[in-house]
Amino acid sequence: MKKIIIVILIMISFSSIVQARSIEPQIHSDIKLVVRDSTYDFVEHNGLVYTIADDGVHGIELWVFDENLNSLRMVKDINPIGDANPLVFSSVLENVLLFYAYDENGTGLWATDGTEVGTVLLKYFYFYEIKANIMDPKWNLFKTYKGELYFNGIESKDKTYELWKTDGTAEGTILVKELNPNGSSSPGQFHIREDKLLFQTYNGFRDIWATDGTEESTINLTNSKDKLRPVSIIGWNSTHDFFLDSLDGKLELWSTDGTISGTLPLSINLDEIIELNSNMIFIDKNLYFESFTEDGSIVLNISDGTQAGTRKLKTITSEPDAGIFFISYYNTGEQKLFFYTYENKKNSLWVSDGTEQGTIKISPPELVNINRNKESLNTDKLFFSSFGVDKGDELWVSDGTQLGTHFVKKLSDGGNSSRIEFTSDVIDDKVLFYYKADNGVGSTWITDGTETSTYILNPNLMFISRMYFSDNQFNNILFFTEVSSADTTRMWQTNMTLAGTSVIMPQNQSNNKHINPYLFYQIEFKNHIYFLADYYGEGQQLYRIPNTISSVEESKLPELMAVYPNPAKDFIQLEISKPMQLSIINSTGKVVKDYGLVTVGKLNVAALISGVYFVVDEQGNNIAKFVKE
Repeated sequence: MKKIIIVILIMISFSSIVQARSIEPQIHSDIKLVVRDSTYDFVEHNGLVYTIADDGVHGIELWVFDENLNSLRMVKDINPIGDANPLVFSSVLENVLLFYAYDENGTGLWATDGTEVGTVLLKYFYFYEIKANIMDPKWNLFKTYKGELYFNGIESKDKTYELWKTDGTAEGTILVKELNPNGSSSPGQFHIREDKLLFQTYNGFRDIWATDGTEESTINLTNSKDKLRPVSIIGWNSTHDFFLDSLDGKLELWSTDGTISGTLPLSINLDEIIELNSNMIFIDKNLYFESFTEDGSIVLNISDGTQAGTRKLKTITSEPDAGIFFISYYNTGEQKLFFYTYENKKNSLWVSDGTEQGTIKISPPELVNINRNKESLNTDKLFFSSFGVDKGDELWVSDGTQLGTHFVKKLSDGGNSSRIEFTSDVIDDKVLFYYKADNGVGSTWITDGTETSTYILNPNLMFISRMYFSDNQFNNILFFTEVSSADTTRMWQTNMTLAGTSVIMPQNQSNNKHINPYLFYQIEFKNHIYFLADYYGEGQQLYRIPNTISSVEESKLPELMAVYPNPAKDFIQLEISKPMQLSIINSTGKVVKDYGLVTVGKLNVAALISGVYFVVDEQGNNIAKFVKE
């Protein structure tokens, strides 16, 4: 029996009950890196991958590698006396990668082709402080236009933030135009419309500008309209920018097509409206927005950016203290809008297809409290959670119809503190989510919106304390981090199937804290996924795995034995088809009772203290989970 206990403890040491499928990563570089804040993200440019890292000697610098093993190297020791803190523009120019970095003299804009000799200073700019990071193009803080990078810059502390551009050379890094002679203009929200670059400025009020790259063509689209002063740039579709104006003491919706003559108010057709707010959302090419009438009614409106295409959809409610909450955060390319209302101390789920007839309430009577910011949406279904008294978070799904909006499955006995957290990615009509029960037991689940296909993704993910989702998805493969204890953090990949779910780690690993869940990055590059991990307690190293799950070897998954009653007081009954060597393990992985060979499945658990336990057989092929009261 000593052999059985050793086997079980080894398996439990990774907060699992049976041996997990694993993918053996290939080490790409022997260099050991130190974990620092905002380091270890990746960006690809011209056949090379760049990352920000600290080797413990040179401080935080820019590093680069290619597909060849042991190719990881520091690009240049820009700051020999400390951290360079590279702030990297994503791949924007064809020949060079651009980034800000500290050297001994201050913060400069740098360009690199990946070689030390090809890494050059373009110009010094003033920064109070920079933090190493790779800037996401979605932030709209910069934009490539006509082969040049446009950005917000300030030369020195006594100057102001203005519009700059660079072609990747020192002589081509120039001020485009001083937009605000009385202070900083702080341009941002860069985007391209037709053949022009549009952006917003801020100098107490916001303005929208357009440029073709020359000083003469850089014009203010909004300040020319009778001193129109926008207070909020909402966003844009393929034809118009939307913004709110408050010149007359109330908000008014406007749009511009990038010309002065095409900058027009949109609210003129909405006669009932007396007040707008900034509660708005884009779905496909349309802006949906909330407004209020004189009698206090809440109205849902829609606009395509034109005056003719701006209209009332429907009066949603006239109840006092009511409101609309848009919950379709992830479906910017979809046709359906999901939202819910709050009135009479309960929530109601709605859907709209952009027509009055297609704007309908789809809530069943039992749906009362919808959790805001807890949803995931694909082309057909909205996955969300509802909070019930003495039930905690409950799993729901909607296909946009009343009949197709329903409770999915009871995940546990509930309780006020249970919660559900979804990943935003949906693969093969399935969504991954983390569920933490009222007793503190966390687990990783998968659902397609049906009861039978809602289950724990992997038996090794049945008892975890936290789960972190990656923003990356490669070839329909998701990555996430399992946190089982303070010193156990592992990276997993899944294609939303049991067979395609694997922990990523070497068989001889000796450190359970593989990654920092807050610095959790991967990049797909030349048929591999690259990432940094510490499998031996010696520092982060660069690894890679194939960007497919085809290399995952099939292994037998454990059978989940039926157990009742659950929770139990004195006895539990297992449904077993043959005699088994059975033991009980507590939530820390310790064997607390060994029953030897069991033939009838009835086990005495009266001596156990209250808590969560697992019954396992000798080989780990059968498992049952129960709660002792």
